[in-house]
Amino acid sequence: MKLFVVLIPIWLFANLFPPTLDWEYKTLLQFAAFVWLPIIACFVAHGQFLVGPLFRIRPSMFAWTTTSVFAITLSALLCVDPLRSMGYVATAAVGLITCAGLWQLIGRKLPQALSIYTVAGTLFNIYLYFEGPRVQERLTITDQTPANYLGLLSFGFLMCSFAIGRWWLSTALIVANFVIIIATQSRSGLIASIVGAVIYLILRQIQIHKARTVFVVGGILLLSLGLLLMFQDLVENSVSSLLFLDNKYRGLGTGFTGRLGAWHEAADLFLSNPWFGVGFRMHESYMTTLSSAHNGYLSLFAEVGIVGALPLLTLVFLACWNLLRQSMAGDSMAALSLSFVLGYLFVAAFERYFLNMGNPTSILAWLFLLYPGQRSLPLWREQPQNAFGYPSRLAQVG
Repeated sequence: MKLFVVLIPIWLFANLFPPTLDWEYKTLLQFAAFVWLPIIACFVAHGQFLVGPLFRIRPSMFAWTTTSVFAITLSALLCVDPLRSMGYVATAAVGLITCAGLWQLIGRKLPQALSIYTVAGTLFNIYLYFEGPRVQERLTITDQTPANYLGLLSFGFLMCSFAIGRWWLSTALIVANFVIIIATQSRSGLIASIVGAVIYLILRQIQIHKARTVFVVGGILLLSLGLLLMFQDLVENSVSSLLFLDNKYRGLGTGFTGRLGAWHEAADLFLSNPWFGVGFRMHESYMTTLSSAHNGYLSLFAEVGIVGALPLLTLVFLACWNLLRQSMAGDSMAALSLSFVLGYLFVAAFERYFLNMGNPTSILAWLFLLYPGQRSLPLWREQPQNAFGYPSRLAQVG
């Protein structure tokens, strides 16, 4: 476990950089950056890694996962470029096995791995803030990398900051990543971070204060509504400015920078191939409006059709329900997992990410989705909580 505390942050960072490169063999490098940790895990844990804790305690989740892989495989075999699409299917299948199996190897030590990852990632972000390039005033990693990619990464760093036991350090990292997201002008990353953070804090307060939280949250909502009505014009102007809603290049008048047109195109692509789609991760080849659909759900239906999308969406729903149940039972890691996933699912409404293993934030989303729960890891116990309700450190019993 101590080995994987270090290996997992390195692995996540290894998957951060290939999408930023302008290189002929970028896809091959992405696969190499992704596959080395699963290979090591196979040697270390063998069968226990290949069938992770969640799959062993909940066979239905294993069934929906295998059904999903089988369905997207059919889509890949029926598309115009089956070899390429099957490569993406194989990567997704390895990713699902890895995200479920890593809990067997890292379970009780995951907060330590996340702490290393988010501290290193935030330091990287701070360096970019002062030295990184800006394309049309938007902070990015390289001149060729979309600014929203850095926004997605920063969302991941921000949410992982809640895994740090020291409240002052966690708060500093959260604030730093909010500043970075604003500098990237990533609207989806900003709203996803707010959604994820608010949901997490509410879940933690429910876990700590139980019934009293209902009155506290209700009071906050009423106060917020009152302030909203009192300062409506100020709020509208602030939101419009922060989200660039009236911007002539990126505002509502542009269809969210051409996204509306891309969404219509992806929907038409699905309606033309409703059952099996055009092949997993192949919809970009058919897009003419933008480089992708910029919507994870529409791109999923366009790529794998109804046959492939329904098992995957069912798997996600069941996983989220499992995380909610674990959260209500007092599991702090489940609260963080659910909050992260719901924020990520919001990003998927504006970017093509859904079942994606090409960046660390997407990998973490599926790692959290396949969290087995505290009961399946009996060596875990929770340390006392801090005053801010942040997740406590997890330690070995005995």
